[in-house]
Amino acid sequence: MEASPRIVMVANARIPSERAHPLQIMHMAAGFASGGATVLLAYARRANTEAMRSVSDPFEYAGVRKTFALVGIPTVDAIKRVTIDWPLLNLGPFRLAAHLLQLWSFAIAALTLVRRWRPNVVYSRDLLPLTVLRMLLGQPARFGFEVHTVPRSRLSAALHLWAARRMDAVIAITEGLRGWYLDAGFDPQRLFVAPDAVDLRAFASRDREAARSRLEIPGNAPVVCYLGHLYPWKGVDTLVEAARHAAPDVQWVVVGGISPDLDRIRAAAADLPNVHVMGHLPPDEARLYLVAADVAVIPFSGRQVIAREHTSPLKLFEYMAAERPIIASDLPSLREVLDHERNALLVAPDDPSALAAAVTRLLADSALAARLAQAARLEVESRTWTQRAAAIREFLESTPAS
Repeated sequence: MEASPRIVMVANARIPSERAHPLQIMHMAAGFASGGATVLLAYARRANTEAMRSVSDPFEYAGVRKTFALVGIPTVDAIKRVTIDWPLLNLGPFRLAAHLLQLWSFAIAALTLVRRWRPNVVYSRDLLPLTVLRMLLGQPARFGFEVHTVPRSRLSAALHLWAARRMDAVIAITEGLRGWYLDAGFDPQRLFVAPDAVDLRAFASRDREAARSRLEIPGNAPVVCYLGHLYPWKGVDTLVEAARHAAPDVQWVVVGGISPDLDRIRAAAADLPNVHVMGHLPPDEARLYLVAADVAVIPFSGRQVIAREHTSPLKLFEYMAAERPIIASDLPSLREVLDHERNALLVAPDDPSALAAAVTRLLADSALAARLAQAARLEVESRTWTQRAAAIREFLESTPAS
C-alpha cells in the first residue's frame, strides 16, 4: 500500500444529522486525513429534517476541519415518503421495500463514484454497499468494514457473515462484538477492536463557571448531565426515576433526542421541575451543558445486548475529555473503558435508587469527583480520532489480502 493512500469512506447516512453515527463517520474521515491520506467521504443524498436542512456547513456543524472531500450521492429515496409523508403506507412490506430501494440505489451509485476515484482503501459501516463494491469494483483495494451492531435473525446473520468474510478486515468497536464474530468462526487475524474516540480540541476549554454564565445556570446549583439519544436502551427513563430519589435541588439536564423518544422522556419528566429535557442541540451547544455540569451520567439499560456488549458511546469519551466525574451502568461494554472507583463510578443498570445514590455521593465528595475526572481525562488523551484512524490503517496494511 502507498505511504499516502487514497481512502474512500462510504456512508449510507444523512449528513448532517441529529444522530451520532454521521458525526462519528465525519470524525473518522478527518482522522484518516490527518494521517496523510487523501480521503473522500461519499454519503447518501436523502431527504433531511427541517433542522438539518438549515445547516449551511456540515463540517462546522460536526466540528471537523475541511481536510477531506465530502460528496453526496443521489439515491432513490422513498423512505421519508413512506414513513412520514404517506403514513398509510408506513407498514412492514412498504417500509422494507423503501429501505431496500434506497440501499441498492445508493450502492450502485457509490460503485460509479468509487470506480472513478480508484482508491487504495474502501471503508464503511454499511456492509451491503461495501459488498457490492468488493464484488463489482474490478480494481485492487483493501476493504475495511466497521461493525457497530450485529444481525438478530439466523438468516440475516448468515448473510452478514458471508459478506463480512469477503472483507480484508472487520473493525469492531467493542470486545463483545469481536466475540460474536469469533463465536461464528470468523478468522481472528482479520478482526480488530477499535473503540470510538474524541476530538480533544472541542474540550480545550473546560471552564465550568464560563459555561454556566453562558447558559445562565446558577453557580451553586448541583447539575447532572446526560448527552445523547433517548432510545429505550439508553436508560434515560431510569435517569428520570433517579431524579425522584435524589435531593430536589439537584438539576438533571438531558440533552439530545428526537421524537418519538423525546416525547416519551418529556412525558415521564413532566411532573419533575428539576429535570430539564432540552432535546436535540448542535454538538457545540450540547457540549456546553456538559462542561457546565458537576456529574455526567451514562444510565444504559442492561436489558438489550446492544447496551451490554456492542456500544462504544461517543458521549463516554466526551465526558472523559470534559473532565467531569462519570457515573455509568455496570455493563461489559462500558467496563472496557471504565473502572469502578478509578475513573468512574459504576452502578447496577436499571436501578434508579443506585444511580441517585451515586450522584449524591459524588456531589458530597469533591475530592473523589476530582480524582475520577482527572483519571478519565488523562486516559482519554490517547483516544483521539487521529490515533484511532492510524491504528485501523496500520491493521488494514498488515492483514493479508482476502
